[in-house]
Amino acid sequence: MDEFLLCDEVWDMSPVTTPGPSLDHHTRHDRHNQNEMMNTLVHPITKEECERLFANCLRKELKCMAGSGYVKFLECNPFVATCRLKAVQWLIHSHRRFKFCVGNVLKAVNYVDRFIYINQCLGWNYMMMELLSVAALSIAIKFGETSPPSLNEIQEGLEHSFEAKLIQRMELRLMESLGWELNSTTPHSYVELIIWELNSHFKNHILDELSSRLSDVLLSSSLDYKLLQYRPSVIVMSGLRCVLEVFPPSKNQDCLSHITNFVTPDETKNVQTCCKMMQETLVRLCKSEANGNPSSPDTVLTKDQIAIFEDQIDLSLIDGFNVKKKKLLKRRREVDDGSFMKHKKCVD
Repeated sequence: MDEFLLCDEVWDMSPVTTPGPSLDHHTRHDRHNQNEMMNTLVHPITKEECERLFANCLRKELKCMAGSGYVKFLECNPFVATCRLKAVQWLIHSHRRFKFCVGNVLKAVNYVDRFIYINQCLGWNYMMMELLSVAALSIAIKFGETSPPSLNEIQEGLEHSFEAKLIQRMELRLMESLGWELNSTTPHSYVELIIWELNSHFKNHILDELSSRLSDVLLSSSLDYKLLQYRPSVIVMSGLRCVLEVFPPSKNQDCLSHITNFVTPDETKNVQTCCKMMQETLVRLCKSEANGNPSSPDTVLTKDQIAIFEDQIDLSLIDGFNVKKKKLLKRRREVDDGSFMKHKKCVD
């Protein structure tokens, strides 16, 4: 376990150095994040509010997930799985470059996964996945960042450069497909609540480090689609287990027993298997870096991009948002919190 936790240089979240105005953007955004942290410390939430917020996230998280057949779909379609991996790599690369909030980047990943699940068809290609990624990130930062960069700026690292009008069309398709459910509950939605619950166990500087490490682990774990078989609450609890491994056993168990009270007994069992899978993923990523075969987002290279305009791409792949899919989304919104609903595979 200590192997991946000591790889600080691999999980360094510092931005890619860029000249000119971009540095001003980073500085303003960092100051905004510091102000938000200070406001949280000055006006802490009550225990009752924390419990209520946690319960709200748990109640909402199922309808914000891709369906239970999504992991199997990716296993049966390795090309789509590879495209998804590259898309998530690029999203994390964008986080490092622009210092986007981790929560917003994981929302973008969530949009990508839900959209792929809804549109389980055979026409996916890497260019379409890049367009989807840009649209997903654009939507996430519009709602979550104070000074989002332009559509041209955020496309660094992609093989294609998309016209703004085309991206906006894709944004609309994406929001329609998701039923306008954009305030997704992701694993990161629980981080601030967990840190607040642990404030009696650790000093502030340790809590800051714990929060940073947990966010890094969640971001890196998003590269492995197999973890999507678990609920966001299970994933974040598993990430917390990974991070707390560096603490003394007594402190570790005390914190975990305190936090896992928020999760149902059935899901507590899943935390153990999810944690093991997450540890294997993180160790594998660290070893990949050490062996000179990196799979991290920092390997995204700046290339001569191919310009793609509105009349040069066929969006018929995502034009199939028909009555069947609308009924599917309606049924998913009505699902009980305690169980997943089985979905029919969409065939265009």
